[in-house]
Amino acid sequence: MVAIGRERSLRRWEGSFPAEVTAVPTARRIARSKLGEWGWDVDNERVRDVLLILAELTTNAIRHASESGDVVRVQIDEADGYFRIEVLDSRPDLPLKKVQAARNDEHGRGLLLVQGLAHAMGEELAATTKKVWASVRVADALARPRCL
Repeated sequence: MVAIGRERSLRRWEGSFPAEVTAVPTARRIARSKLGEWGWDVDNERVRDVLLILAELTTNAIRHASESGDVVRVQIDEADGYFRIEVLDSRPDLPLKKVQAARNDEHGRGLLLVQGLAHAMGEELAATTKKVWASVRVADALARPRCL
């Protein structure tokens, strides 16, 4: 028996940004625009989760795994409503994960937030780099262009 199915369409957006916290809103704004071009409702709660995950992973890479002059690379892949968000930095050590942030802590919740929003999350280490990724299921069907 041969299964007949439709071909999955993969869409990818990539960007490189200076390792400065001021780059995070820029990366998020560009990604939001790209998801809108792909036909996604950027005001949808799950699409906003994709953008929040992108911002948290990028912030973490900049604050904890970068030095002045470094570049952080981000990538979003989407196929049939599944998104994979990846952030690559120039430190090959695993990200620090807090088990629980104290009530008055200003930082330390980013990766916990990502874990709560994502379907899956992981790290891939290489000799001189680290990639942190998360995947999110946004919809049961392909994005449909919005009616104007």
